[in-house]
Amino acid sequence: MKKTVLAFMALSLLLASCRTNSTNDNPQATSIQNEDGYKVVLTGITPLSKSSQDDLPGNADKYSLDSLETLQDSPLKGKTIFWLGSSITYGLCGHGEAAADMVAKHNGCISYKEAASGTTIANVLQPEENGPILTGLIGADPSKEDISFSRRLHNFPLDVKPDLFVLQLSTNDSRLPAETIGKISDSFNTSAFDLATTLGGMEYIIAYVKAHWGCPVMIYTSPFLSNDVQYRDMLDNAYKVAGKWGVYILNLTDDEAFNAIGRENMDLYMAPDEIHPTRAGYRYWWLPQFESRITQILCN
Repeated sequence: MKKTVLAFMALSLLLASCRTNSTNDNPQATSIQNEDGYKVVLTGITPLSKSSQDDLPGNADKYSLDSLETLQDSPLKGKTIFWLGSSITYGLCGHGEAAADMVAKHNGCISYKEAASGTTIANVLQPEENGPILTGLIGADPSKEDISFSRRLHNFPLDVKPDLFVLQLSTNDSRLPAETIGKISDSFNTSAFDLATTLGGMEYIIAYVKAHWGCPVMIYTSPFLSNDVQYRDMLDNAYKVAGKWGVYILNLTDDEAFNAIGRENMDLYMAPDEIHPTRAGYRYWWLPQFESRITQILCN
């Protein structure tokens, strides 16, 4: 688990420069924000903590969610989208304002966001030494309890019918031992999936979504990781999973034009770790990509 320990040491250093405010809300409580016809519902442990880097130029008030206008004629208006992920889905270094929030506000739609920093698709406990870091950040100790994606998937309400389910291919999984990626099952039965692996967790999530909501699924990936061997392996296998299950991928990893824009605006669009976007990054760099792909899936 050496890679995981080193990754969380880097995370702790990043968080040391963030202003973190944690609440004592019930982990199952739901926080709702309403304005201009849009709605963002924060599920599970998502509302428990917020981190931001106020000194980053990309987090200025002029890039905030409040300053983003709502389109009156968006084809996505009124759509409901579920988002499942870790810190990038949450918006760790963007005041908790990420793609889910921007899509909802800009298009007058509804986002349910289940996002917990440092968590993985694979259902594996983190080393005990990482526990205090994430307990302070999200109010739950992943070295003692299951807060994997496949577990937190159950925080979404079954009585709400989403138009789309968005799953993050988490960078945290690429910091686990290589064998944790696992393999794609020959079966479509959830009992055959190894939830202790990334691919098994992905298949379980997709099967659960199809069984309970019957909506399309879109997997999205992160930029700047085309040379990360393990993330590359995860992405290549994600395409095989997508082929098996008939789901969509928003590949930000291999989009050369998209990555070039990010590199040209790195100081504005990204935190120093070059993993987590700022408000400006989500708004001007990520939002158009998500809107375009989601519109293709739902409206064409």
